[in-house]
Amino acid sequence: MESQELIDAFRAQLDEVESQGAASVQVSALRSYLSALERDAAMSKERRAHEHAGYLAHYAAQSSFSIAMLEAVVEAGKTALQSLIVINGGAVIALLGVLGNLAGKPEGGPFARYLALPLLEFGGGVLFGALGFAFRYFSQDCYAEQGDKNSPRRRWGHRFRYAAILCAVLGFVLFAFAVGNSYNAVSWSFTK
Repeated sequence: MESQELIDAFRAQLDEVESQGAASVQVSALRSYLSALERDAAMSKERRAHEHAGYLAHYAAQSSFSIAMLEAVVEAGKTALQSLIVINGGAVIALLGVLGNLAGKPEGGPFARYLALPLLEFGGGVLFGALGFAFRYFSQDCYAEQGDKNSPRRRWGHRFRYAAILCAVLGFVLFAFAVGNSYNAVSWSFTK
């Protein structure tokens, strides 16, 4: 119980005793009443301490969860960009090997021409992966500044983050088109 609550409760009890016609209060009865109020006040203080500890524990759990989720998102983004560069870069190397092999053959010219577009698309996928890493770095640099959530650096951090996501999506889309165009080129070479 708070101090004002104690005083109000004490006054209410005195008013009740007075309304019953008593003009005085026994000291022993007053002492037992004050002891009961004291126990109630101690329990209230203990309850407030428990509630406060509960709020702190809840806040700590929420903060830990938020940090873990942020780390997971950052790691997932990094892995996606790395995968994008590896799969597109590997495809570029493979196509360059095929094109190098076709360069020495007279009948390889038309087939090589059909493989040029997939090579360009795979190369674009590597470029978008590298740009995604650059935008990821810039966004993290902007977010590193502590301060107002609506600061200009935070807004730039959001823009860079969305640019990194867009680069990753475009890189994977280019990979899909390059695989399709590679399939079409190989299919064409067997039908001619």
